[in-house]
Amino acid sequence: MTQQDLAKAAVLAQSTISDLEAGKKGTRRGQIERIDKSLIANGVLLNAWDGSFSPSGMISYFREAAEDEQVAIEIREYALGLVPGLVQVEQYVRTISELASPYTPPEQIDQIVKARLFRQQILDREHPPVLIVLLDESVIRRRFSDPEVMPAQISHLLKLSHRPRITIQVIPEDTEDHVGLNGSFRLSTAPDSSPFAYVEGQKTGMTLREPEIVESYERTFADLRSLALPVPASRSRMEEIRGNLS
Repeated sequence: MTQQDLAKAAVLAQSTISDLEAGKKGTRRGQIERIDKSLIANGVLLNAWDGSFSPSGMISYFREAAEDEQVAIEIREYALGLVPGLVQVEQYVRTISELASPYTPPEQIDQIVKARLFRQQILDREHPPVLIVLLDESVIRRRFSDPEVMPAQISHLLKLSHRPRITIQVIPEDTEDHVGLNGSFRLSTAPDSSPFAYVEGQKTGMTLREPEIVESYERTFADLRSLALPVPASRSRMEEIRGNLS
């Protein structure tokens, strides 16, 4: 099939087919379902897509957020407890996964790590989403039994912070009247939908699309960003903390 033939059969724009082939865009399950059917692939493509977001590697309640993440043009994330998944280094992913699920078999931990690293591939695309991460300073001061974990994670954050479409800022731990103490959250924007918020607790997560609720999170994010150190000062703070942890 030509791109034009496939686009017609799958009821998709030809530019979408072109971008998918070139790896410029992420995919939604519905798109893959239509393409699989049009190519008479008998579920091969759809099963491969589902495998990337399998329950063994990704918590079921996060799948909707992960799917939207693949096509997002902007992601804004505030972290109070843990470094956000999109900017976690592999060593950090494995450590926090083992801490959260101490009785989980090693092979399942491997799947969780694999799924997390798969998500991060969106940052390596030719046209990655804009990513703005606000880190409460307590997040990067966290110590683990393995003393190499957090210094490695901070080094990764510093490296990412020099990419043109990634902004990482630190909110100092002595900030008064902290509007983000209620917890972490993220805001995502996709080309074909309104922004939505995602919040996660200890054992569950929720995608919130009501305009009034999303707007309140957007105001909170703006307030938090006004409290954060500028990018150069944030890098200096991270380097200082990394030195103290080493």
